[in-house]
Amino acid sequence: MDKRIAAKIPYLIIVVLGAAITVLLFYIVPYHYRLNQTVYLDESDALFDNPLTGFAPPAENVSACEDTQLVFVRLTWAEWEPEKGVYDIEALEEKFHISRWKEEKKHAVLRFVCDIPGDTEHMDIPEWLYLETGDGTWYDTEYGQGYSPNYENPYFRNAHSEAIAALASYCNQDSFVSYVELGSLGHWGEWHINTGKNTAEMPDAEVCWDYVLDYSDQFHNVLFLMRRNFVMVSDAGLGVYNDMAGQEEATERWLGWIAEGGACETQGKALELVPLEKFWETAPVGGELTSGYDMEELVGKRIQTTLSLIERSHMTFLGPNCPVGSQAESYGAEMIRKRLGYRLYIPTLQTQFSFGESRLKVFLTWHNTGLAPMYWDWPVMMYVYDLEGNMIYWESLDMKLSELVPDAEIVTESSIPFTDEIRQGFQIGVGIMDPEEQEPLKLAMDVEEIEGIQILYTYERE
Repeated sequence: MDKRIAAKIPYLIIVVLGAAITVLLFYIVPYHYRLNQTVYLDESDALFDNPLTGFAPPAENVSACEDTQLVFVRLTWAEWEPEKGVYDIEALEEKFHISRWKEEKKHAVLRFVCDIPGDTEHMDIPEWLYLETGDGTWYDTEYGQGYSPNYENPYFRNAHSEAIAALASYCNQDSFVSYVELGSLGHWGEWHINTGKNTAEMPDAEVCWDYVLDYSDQFHNVLFLMRRNFVMVSDAGLGVYNDMAGQEEATERWLGWIAEGGACETQGKALELVPLEKFWETAPVGGELTSGYDMEELVGKRIQTTLSLIERSHMTFLGPNCPVGSQAESYGAEMIRKRLGYRLYIPTLQTQFSFGESRLKVFLTWHNTGLAPMYWDWPVMMYVYDLEGNMIYWESLDMKLSELVPDAEIVTESSIPFTDEIRQGFQIGVGIMDPEEQEPLKLAMDVEEIEGIQILYTYERE
């Protein structure tokens, strides 16, 4: 044998052995021990009552709100400021059971109103304010009876600004109020006025902007919604609400405004409606079910129409007119609750072992089968437990819940140090909690849990 070839044999043996060991360590060992795995997971068909979505019954109705995550606070100016500069926080908290709902970790939808048509002659602004202005209109129309203020009156506008500032100061103390429907103007705070009985039209567009700024300049950490897609919605990135949900003709008209735009007459410059495209990906849609049909009918024989309109509107919440009591437990109401807002789950989990790094990489694929995203970016955590349920590792996942819109897909990557403790067997779980770690958000998955953490995968070494 050639001496040169003979001299290279030990080197060649070392190279071959090295390659074999490399193949063994990087491919055969991980597959033999099932460290490289792709796991397919199912979405549950169950109802998950998650935070910041669902039905929002009147907050003053205790029994109606017991099983919801949202409550609706409709506050009149007369209730809030019975005397000039005196804001009745005690009455507000007592009427709407604020302390109870905060203890139960619920959130609120707030609407401040100046005019609610009723069965008798009345005012929804404070008497002292009426005496200072008095240039509105008493009305008795098909809507009902009430008093429509002159929203362009400078004194009225200034007093409104101060009242909203005081209300915002109270609400900004915590995260209880999460959605604010910009009310104030028009019947029910819906930014429209029945002008058939000499009632003045809506104020000029520039004045309307002032009312919007009263809210946006004072409230913090809330999402705003308006009754229609006015120019403010487009310019400020606001959401919208439809108080005729379930009523086909009215909702089709509302959806038409969103798709095509339009204009609303005012006392001066028209209030423009601006076309919006997929605005619900960044701003919420709320509203309540129409009172034009009985609730039993809306969630019964009309459920397919009701559900279709809600789906096309990409709604996150419904209230204050929504199913309560036994109606909330009906099949139709449950179908609606399953669709409202976000519904997150993980269809695929993949593990890849890296021998060189001695780490196990975990890839999670995230989907949202709801109608809208979760608009708050709560922390998303991955946890690793041993087979006895003891936490041995955790890691924050690099993802924003607000970006997980319907039909989108987000893949997160984690890297777990493959210690001797983990090598014996482990469980991988996911937990989503509000920043104060008080409210859990559940994935739509029927899986085992460890102290509220949903377990997606268990590895046991053979």
